[in-house]
Amino acid sequence: MAAEDDLRQNSWGQFIFENDAFGVLEPTDDGYSNGVGYAWGKAPIANFDDIDMPDWVRWTSDWTYINQADRGQYTLSYAILQGMFTPSDLEDSQLIPDDRPYAGVLLWQVKLRQFEDNVATSLLLDVGVVGPASLAEQTQSIIHGMIGAKDPQGWDNQIDNEPVFRVQSEYLYRFAQLALSNSVATDVSFYTQAGIGNLRSDAGFGLTFRVGSGLDETYASINPTASHSANPYAYMSDRGFNWMLFMSAYGRYVLNDITIDGNTFKDSHSVELIHEQGQLSMGFAMRWGSWGILFSTLRGSQQYEGQIPDTNYGAASISYHY
Repeated sequence: MAAEDDLRQNSWGQFIFENDAFGVLEPTDDGYSNGVGYAWGKAPIANFDDIDMPDWVRWTSDWTYINQADRGQYTLSYAILQGMFTPSDLEDSQLIPDDRPYAGVLLWQVKLRQFEDNVATSLLLDVGVVGPASLAEQTQSIIHGMIGAKDPQGWDNQIDNEPVFRVQSEYLYRFAQLALSNSVATDVSFYTQAGIGNLRSDAGFGLTFRVGSGLDETYASINPTASHSANPYAYMSDRGFNWMLFMSAYGRYVLNDITIDGNTFKDSHSVELIHEQGQLSMGFAMRWGSWGILFSTLRGSQQYEGQIPDTNYGAASISYHY
């Protein structure tokens, strides 16, 4: 990591769009069908006490491992995220008992991260709602109309409204680096996370390989799950051209997932969750001046019994740094 005096604080905003039609292999239109979001944040911040955050966020985090005072550096980010999950047959208006439920999710997310000496830890909170109040049906209809995809007919069968939350902890260790030239290098990082909540409870670990420029200043943002990833160059003060390619392997054990299990406190459509899940992802990120782009694609194992195609979707984002 570059010296603190060499880094100036960088604020950023990012629009996110995910769709299973972006899948590289056998693109489909089921499972995790669409995701949209906007994220924003600041990086780096030199001291935990200097982070500008709501009092309740400080009160719930300052006693945790994430508070290392003036050790290392910090980032604070927020996001508003919406996800849409659908069965395979979008033209059937009736409930399909042996396929995943229609489910929409609308979340507000806050994430604190501390990093130094090739180690990063994070603490994340998601709060929001599933069900018709998420407005997923309306958003998916608009998106499918724009891209010419099928108009889903079964949203009347979606799971009911329910408040949801998830608390997640992350740990990352960058254990191998190799310089290929003055500006290009490779590295390998180990990542593990665990989360709990009625939204989803799971634990997993993975490895990420990267090649490109600016890797020393961007390792803390690595996330092998591909979804909702911030552009790693949000952490850099360098306004020149930077690029990277990345590839990740990740496995997890999922205890509960409301988009598959259905509502927690009332009867709703559900299918049998597969607890052991794995996924591979790859992509690229670039930044030139104030603008950045990221594209990643993910291929995963089956998430529920009877799932016909494997999990397969892509994520694209554009970010502005100021």
